Order: sequence, then C-alpha cells, then structure tokens
Amino acid sequence: MARYGVAPTKTNLLRLKTELAFVEEGHELLDQKKDILTTELLALLDRARAAEAATDSALAAAFQSLQRAMVRMGRSSVTTTSHAMSLKTSVSVSTRRVMGVALPRVAISPAPVAPSYSLGDTSFWAEEVAARFREAAKSLAALAEAKVSLSLLAKEVKKTVRRVNALEKIAIPDLQETRKYITDVLDEMERETFFTMKLIKNRLAERRSRRATA
Repeated sequence: MARYGVAPTKTNLLRLKTELAFVEEGHELLDQKKDILTTELLALLDRARAAEAATDSALAAAFQSLQRAMVRMGRSSVTTTSHAMSLKTSVSVSTRRVMGVALPRVAISPAPVAPSYSLGDTSFWAEEVAARFREAAKSLAALAEAKVSLSLLAKEVKKTVRRVNALEKIAIPDLQETRKYITDVLDEMERETFFTMKLIKNRLAERRSRRATA
C-alpha cells in the first residue's frame, strides 16, 4: 500500500528514489543468495542420501561381521573379548560458512585397536568386527554432518525466500506506487503553476496593451 501520507515534495521524492534503489539492490543480492543456497542445498541433499546409504551398508556389514564372530567364537567369548578391547574414538567438530551460514564439519578418528587379549584362532573375527564398526562410525559422522548441514541450510533458504518475497511483493511495489503518487502530484502542481503563470502573463500583457492604446 502506497504511503499517501508522505508529503509530495521534491525532497521526499529524491529520498524515496534513493530508498527504492537501496531496496532493489538488497532484493537482487538476496535473490542471488537464495540461488546459491538452493544450489548448495541440492548438493547437500545428494550427499545426505549417499551418506545414509553408506551408513546403512556399513552398519549391515558390521552386524553381519558380529554375527559371524558369535558363530565362530560363541556369544560368551565375544562378550569377554569385547570387554578386553579398547575402541577409543576422537571426534572433532569445526565449521564452514556458506553465504553466512555456519555448517558443521565432523571428523572422527577411531584409534587403532590394541587388543589386550591373547592372539589365537578367534583374534581374526574380533578384529574384523572392530574394523567394521570403526568404518560404520566414520559413516555415521559423515551422515550426521550432512543431516545437520541440510537442516540448517533448509531453514536459511526458507528465511531468505520469505525476505525475497516480502521485498518483491510488498516493499518494492509500495515504494514504486508512492513514488508514482508523488511524481503525479508534483507534475500536476507544475502544470497548475505553469497555467497560472501563463494566465498572469496574458493578463499583464492585456493591461499593457490597454494602457498603450489609451
């Protein structure tokens, strides 16, 4: 809705034109940001799907390995061996920025297994289980990174779209309509002034003409 309460003066028209130019520039920048974020969002969606598939595969392989170990070693032996194994894992989280949005980077580093059990026929199966679950942990870290990044980026895209729409459908049309209103009023005032000046000029000319013929 145009701001008809604004005084139709040249000063206000100049201020309004400056404000409109600023808003239009902001709209353009936000629209570019929306496009970049949307592109990144689609790429992240592909990454999240790939990470989810990789995690499902890694976990399936890890549990299959665990089942094989229980068949080969027996549940009791697997339980005892698991108590003797140390699977320390370090996780570090940093961030990367995409158009001002902080997205997480998750790095996971499982420590090499240093078994404190006697090596024997069962060692291969236990080590295989540990190796499989280490790989699954890495896949889970990649999935967590992709999922959280996807959520954060989706929220930012939604917020940016709302801002773009608000400028495009409300702010810019309002300023344009107000500018037209002031321009129309000033043009009308200028025409009235021109007509009045012309009328005065004609009357003065008539008076001079009457005086000259008197």
